[in-house]
Amino acid sequence: MSTPAPATKWKARLLTAVGAAALAVLVTLSGLTATPDAWLYDRLVRGAAPDADPRIVVVDIDQKSLAELGRWPWSRRVHAQLIDRLRLAETKGIAFNVLLSEPALFDPEGDALLARAIGRSGRVVLPVFAEPVQRNGPSVELMPIPEFAASAASLGHAEMALEEDGVARSVYLRAGLGSPHWPALALALLQLDQPSGASTELPGRRLVATELPPASDTDWVRDHEVRIPFTSPPNAFRHVSYTDVLNQRIPTSLLRGNWIVVGVNATGMGQIARAPGQPLTASMSGADYQANLLNMLLKDAAITPMGEGGQALLAALLAALPLLLSILPGLRRVWLPTVLTMVAALVLAVLLLRYGHTWFSPVPALLVLALGASLWLYRLLRRTHKQAQSDALTGLANRNRFDQALDQELRVARRSGQPLSLLVMDIDHFKQLNDSQGHTAGDAALKALGRVLRSRARRPRDLVARLGGDEFAVLLPETSAQAAATIATTIHVDLANLGRKPHGANASASPPFTASIGIHTFQSGDDLGPEDVFDRADAALYRAKQTGRNRSFSHTGEHEPVGVSATRI
Repeated sequence: MSTPAPATKWKARLLTAVGAAALAVLVTLSGLTATPDAWLYDRLVRGAAPDADPRIVVVDIDQKSLAELGRWPWSRRVHAQLIDRLRLAETKGIAFNVLLSEPALFDPEGDALLARAIGRSGRVVLPVFAEPVQRNGPSVELMPIPEFAASAASLGHAEMALEEDGVARSVYLRAGLGSPHWPALALALLQLDQPSGASTELPGRRLVATELPPASDTDWVRDHEVRIPFTSPPNAFRHVSYTDVLNQRIPTSLLRGNWIVVGVNATGMGQIARAPGQPLTASMSGADYQANLLNMLLKDAAITPMGEGGQALLAALLAALPLLLSILPGLRRVWLPTVLTMVAALVLAVLLLRYGHTWFSPVPALLVLALGASLWLYRLLRRTHKQAQSDALTGLANRNRFDQALDQELRVARRSGQPLSLLVMDIDHFKQLNDSQGHTAGDAALKALGRVLRSRARRPRDLVARLGGDEFAVLLPETSAQAAATIATTIHVDLANLGRKPHGANASASPPFTASIGIHTFQSGDDLGPEDVFDRADAALYRAKQTGRNRSFSHTGEHEPVGVSATRI
């Protein structure tokens, strides 16, 4: 069997590497791996979870508060009292994550009291929500009523970016209708400490190009996408009850100099989500979501998703790397660089996540590498199976493959009623040829006979096998005795012509030799098994040798041979 030239082999590997890279790019850009991407991220991000900053305190509107203060919504006089309590405790800032987009028609004085309390504090950030006017319709911004908006130190959007599985992995540091003009609520809170007019570079993947025209005024536009490394558990911050703060049942030292996030945490109230890696039964309130966002910003731990271009480029490089590495000595078996590259892809994702604060999903590259490994394994198994059923010297089927084929073709012949012919042969005086000219000449003769037999048995179901030593067999389905005898004759002619070729024409040419052939044809109605058919062909071969060799003999009778069907060449 011929082997590909080295140049052809490397060219094929290079083309395969290009194909693998292109497939990795296609998988990355198509988003087909979104679900496994999220699954892998949820498990890897656990190792990047930061500790909860002790300066963050969550004030919960919880079941205890509802039990003491009554049914929600409460009078805004109550909220004014809370803001004053927090102001007197000298808190650093307050994110009041409660929707205040409608005036209290039955208590306008309560609205006025709350507006004045917010103004006295000077450190209160209020939320902006986006909601559709009608189902699948355009969105509107739900802002605090003008009195509150004018009194607040800042406004920030309070969107919880939920993915299809209900998990909140990301946040958009800026968002808004028509343009991303609102900072996230926690970011607006943190920016209270920045000098007026100061601008800082925000982390995250840019989703809005500055050179593009503004989006529609009805589109909710997001920018600066980051993934939040949630604490473990997500509510690991210090929590206090709203009513306990209101009634001064907690020490002031717990609040002084700290960031306060006020939000709803009572069962059945407010928006809830799950943090990455949390069980399906777990939930996280909007206040905890904002607390985690604030914690991320304080610790400068934002995780930036790699852009689609960079993701596709890196995935393409990883997908092509095993084939490029296989050029190196010691790595020429593709499976080894493939395994190494798959491990390297996972390690790279972990290192980028934990130390580079960048999320690169290795799943598209791993998918392409796994596909390539599967194809390589399939080809290896096929090659191994073929080698297990083929003769190493001639490349023909071996005795095991021949026995299987003979049994199968006999069953087919019984069902179809078609004849099945078997030729069994060996090289005349092969031992003398080996002893006189050496095993190299003997091997050349075996290969030459194999080539001749293959040229005369070309149909898809025809089978040429080397049974062992110098013994060969040719299985010819749907072939009559007369046709089999004709094929045997052509084999004798081919061997005679082979022996007449000048030896200088080919250094690997075989010495001249002849062969004896035994033939048996299975007919419809014969009650013979595979061993019987072979024994009759072998007996015919024995008669061909007895009558002078270099001839074929056909065993057409039930027990006794009846004649010689081919003449001596």
